[in-house]
Amino acid sequence: MAYTFWHSGILIGESDLAPDPDEARHLAGIFSPTAYGLELFPRLTGIFTAGHQLKTYLDDNGLSPDAMEKEAIERVLDTTPAGQKIIDIGRTLCDVEMRAPDGKRMEFTSIGFSDVMELRSILQEMKLDSEYDLDDLPADAPRYIVSATVRDESSSPRDDESFPRPPEPRWPADN
Repeated sequence: MAYTFWHSGILIGESDLAPDPDEARHLAGIFSPTAYGLELFPRLTGIFTAGHQLKTYLDDNGLSPDAMEKEAIERVLDTTPAGQKIIDIGRTLCDVEMRAPDGKRMEFTSIGFSDVMELRSILQEMKLDSEYDLDDLPADAPRYIVSATVRDESSSPRDDESFPRPPEPRWPADN
């Protein structure tokens, strides 16, 4: 049975999450997005690329977040494309809800959606060696991944967190 993921009450996809053998609260799996999920996905992903771009900006300008005042960090986040992307991802993720296969809401402490194409691109750009060669993936390899760390209490969702599923969206194609 699949876990489902919702954004502002609209189903964005599902995954047969598997537990991480090294971390009991961590779950990860292939993400199968809905049509709306595919539209939203660019706003859920890109954190690795944006983080790398932000680090490059800081390095190129001789800036260190450890030595910067809070206001200066906020200004960099507000005024650079990479910072704006990071903020947008965070805002979009704030509206994501995860439900167990039985429909019960699960609280998470962290969640991330990844596009394997982005991972491949950023690894090549950074010239990082990885034990996993993403260039050798078969053409039919899954493209999207979701990873979440659930709160201790939500590992077994409580009955009072069970909600009926919202209806499928009827949004115009241009929205």
